[in-house]
Amino acid sequence: MKNIYDILEMMRPRPQMFLGQRSLTALSGFIGGYFFALGENGIFYGEETPPFTQFHDWVARYYKWNASTAGWKNIILREVGDEAKACDVFFELLELFKQRFPVLKYRVFLNPNHKSTGAIYRRICIDGIEKDLDPPKEIRIVQYTTDSGFYRFDVSPAGEITEIGYFETQKLVMEEVKREFEVSLDEWETLNTI
Repeated sequence: MKNIYDILEMMRPRPQMFLGQRSLTALSGFIGGYFFALGENGIFYGEETPPFTQFHDWVARYYKWNASTAGWKNIILREVGDEAKACDVFFELLELFKQRFPVLKYRVFLNPNHKSTGAIYRRICIDGIEKDLDPPKEIRIVQYTTDSGFYRFDVSPAGEITEIGYFETQKLVMEEVKREFEVSLDEWETLNTI
């Protein structure tokens, strides 16, 4: 199965052939449908690099918006104004976005002494039942090339990697982890790998 980047690359020369029109709103609906179909059918193919889920935040920072809650579609439409032109701008921005590569800057391995303080609750809802997430075995701080900020990723005991959020500085990530698990600054391992 093709990932979202492969599909969008195929669509880029003539989006109207796939969407019926050259429209950012139609493109956004197509992308939403793609991810909905994956989820409904339990299809997991691995995450793209960089993860497409970060596109909302990246577009907001690109246009210097304070928050990404409007979503990439609405931000681009507001900045560009025209559906067809906004569709073209989406593909231009996507190319810039895809040039980012992750660089692992810091990591810490949690041990039994790092119990959750309860300051931050991480829960999951399965079949309507909320459950506290198990603490991660590892926490990573990643910076993408061309980005100024940092992302926190948690690695579960089973090895699943989950993006927790974006932070302006690595210090903010470390402060959150200290609040959550009482991890001191000297426990972080400094890295610089891709």
